Amino acid sequence: MKNFLTKITIILTCFAFFILIPACDNQNRIPYVYVNFRIYPDLPQYMSVKTPGNYLYLTGGVKGIVLYCQFTDEYKAYERNCPNDPFEQNSILDVDSTGLFLVCRNCDSKFSIYDGSIVDSPSKYPLLQYLTYLEGGTLYIYNAN
Repeated sequence: MKNFLTKITIILTCFAFFILIPACDNQNRIPYVYVNFRIYPDLPQYMSVKTPGNYLYLTGGVKGIVLYCQFTDEYKAYERNCPNDPFEQNSILDVDSTGLFLVCRNCDSKFSIYDGSIVDSPSKYPLLQYLTYLEGGTLYIYNAN
């Protein structure tokens, strides 16, 4: 009977270990917020983002969105919440003076504005990217899920 209880204890310990470890990692991820809106790049307040290399800060997402024009008809949209410590109040990303990187105000994590990858960072995660789709004069920005 003692052998049986030992085996059950080992199995339950392993089971708990595999359940709790992934849950701890998810606590540091950016919370999901539904994003689904459109802008019209031909309107005066958005015209600057029609030029490749330019960007705009938009409301939406968790702490805002950076909309970046890669090419004339291709856009990237990133969450401004830093993935390193998303629950820190001041973990907001800003485009640096070169216009090539997003830098966190709190931890100095640095990400490429071109693809959202980590450049120099304590962060383990790249930027959270929203999907974009340009149809005619309308740019749609939305979640993948």
